[in-house]
Amino acid sequence: MARASDASKQLAKVRNEGKRIVVVTHIDADGLSSGSVAFHALARSGAISSVRAIPDLDHRALESLKADRFDFYLFTDLGSGMIPELEKAFGENFLIVDHHQLPPEQASSPNVLNAWGFGYDGGTEASSSTMAYMLALALDDKNRDLSPLAVIGALGDRQDGGEGRSLTGLNRKALDDAVSIGAVDVTKDFLFHGRETRPVHEAIALTYAPFIQGLSGARDSTLAALSGAGLPLKERGRWRSLSELSTEEKQKLLEVLTVYMGSAAGADAAISSLIGEVYSLRFEDSLTPLRDAREFATLLNACGRMDATDVGVAICLGDRGAALTDAMRLVSEYRTKLNKAIQTLQSGEKMMAHGNVMVVIGDDFIEERMTGSISSLLASSDRYRDKMVLVRARSGETEIKFSSRLGDAFAKEVNLGLILKEAAEKVGGVGGGHSMAAGAKVPAARKDEFTAVVVGKISG
Repeated sequence: MARASDASKQLAKVRNEGKRIVVVTHIDADGLSSGSVAFHALARSGAISSVRAIPDLDHRALESLKADRFDFYLFTDLGSGMIPELEKAFGENFLIVDHHQLPPEQASSPNVLNAWGFGYDGGTEASSSTMAYMLALALDDKNRDLSPLAVIGALGDRQDGGEGRSLTGLNRKALDDAVSIGAVDVTKDFLFHGRETRPVHEAIALTYAPFIQGLSGARDSTLAALSGAGLPLKERGRWRSLSELSTEEKQKLLEVLTVYMGSAAGADAAISSLIGEVYSLRFEDSLTPLRDAREFATLLNACGRMDATDVGVAICLGDRGAALTDAMRLVSEYRTKLNKAIQTLQSGEKMMAHGNVMVVIGDDFIEERMTGSISSLLASSDRYRDKMVLVRARSGETEIKFSSRLGDAFAKEVNLGLILKEAAEKVGGVGGGHSMAAGAKVPAARKDEFTAVVVGKISG
């Protein structure tokens, strides 16, 4: 908080001088949440500010930002891998609020507010949204009402790895603040999307993390499986939701799911992950996907992956009209795209095994913005839970985007963020991330060289 206070004074000085601040953030749920928290806090303070979301902060994006000639650049969920480049481009006129790994000597920079610099694991204990929330509190304690966005961002980055799928570390501090102001309720239940608003079989079919082979994305198959097990899915002609099932019925449902999730390494942990802490946003309509914090995060991810980041930011800032209508349509389209991509991969033709690394060749059918989602889905599935999944897709005419995830049952201890960063730099690209999830963008002509380096580091 001392560092956040110093950063807030820096921002206050820029504001008082009437200079323009741009918040630059990532397109995923944590990025949109953290960017919205920072922008909202700045706007409340009277600063002249705007916000934009970009898929990657690479050399091309950096040149574009320089050309816009803002007075100050606030990066959220971005920037920790390019501090020397940012210093060269903007001097002292920037601030990074992030949770991605960075060299220890850079974590102490006055232009950096990063979880790793304060003893927190940025992959499990502190999201970018939580770091942005700490900055917002330093600007004004009244910004405590932004704490639910920190919770949403942390869940969007799958940082609910504590006991019973709970938030821990600095994320727990944000959650406690949200609970203390009456904005969030914490209960224990199944963690399927739409557990209050959708029929049981639809809620299960719409859940992709973990990916349940034969059920995720397969509504009719899920209905047949549950009906065949004798679960009463209707009551007086109306579909029942998960929240309406009795304890005995939930136990029976769990038995059915266990059959589908298999017996591979890590399956028990995946089954246990279906039940845990549920975070309900009390001020949201119970009939919308915004009521459940995890569903809210999924909605934001859909906005980012479907190239509608403005819609996601609008919802974070309180729009519950046209933006919410657009977002709910985008979620449906997003899930359709994910399901189509997963179905294409079922043949195995686009997947190449290199020991414990599974490389997905998505050049001709996976969109650049979808690589992270695809890698997460595959890594959470029973089939690849013990693998490192590396998904690639075209990025423009000259580059390739890679996203990687470690399955929960991966046997070795590796750090994907450092591995992809080093491999990308070796071939003239950029990369970084967390120990369990990372990404990179490299020249297309050197994609195979990059892949070989990553595989060698993972398998060696």
